Amino acid sequence: MKRIVIAMVGIGTLVFAGGIRIPVAFQADFLQKVTNPKKKVILYRGTVTMKAPSMLKWIYREPTRKEVCSDGKEVLVVDHDLEQATTYRMQKRFDLAAVLRSARPYRDGIYVARYNGRNYTVAVDSEGRVSQIAYHDDMDNVVNIHFQHVRYLKKAPSDRMLRCSVPQTYDRIGG
Repeated sequence: MKRIVIAMVGIGTLVFAGGIRIPVAFQADFLQKVTNPKKKVILYRGTVTMKAPSMLKWIYREPTRKEVCSDGKEVLVVDHDLEQATTYRMQKRFDLAAVLRSARPYRDGIYVARYNGRNYTVAVDSEGRVSQIAYHDDMDNVVNIHFQHVRYLKKAPSDRMLRCSVPQTYDRIGG
């Protein structure tokens, strides 16, 4: 049994009994739609890389160029248009794999999860890979992230690859 678990981790995913393949690491293109309480919508596009349990690197290409990197405890936002880097300490640790593990079937291909007091809706494709996540953020915006070209990785990227680099000429705020 131990060998089976090790082999599954070695190929880059763990399979949740409910049908969600929980990645050890993944990369995808994304379309993020944020709708505020007044129904104003902002669309963001870019790529994301995740390494369990909680490392994330978002590279936004539209409508502004920025990178957002997190280790689950802190978030570094590098805004290339403003030439500014801001560090935030997270109030609550975020672990995407834990969100997926806590997800329960709602209907075919749709799961619901509760993590750190927040509700998430997770959609999966026919292979059990995450294809969409939706939730309400702390400002009561509805955040809906569609993942495209999802690639569950056989080998997790290094922590160094998931860190944002900040040019020396950028202003630094926080941390």
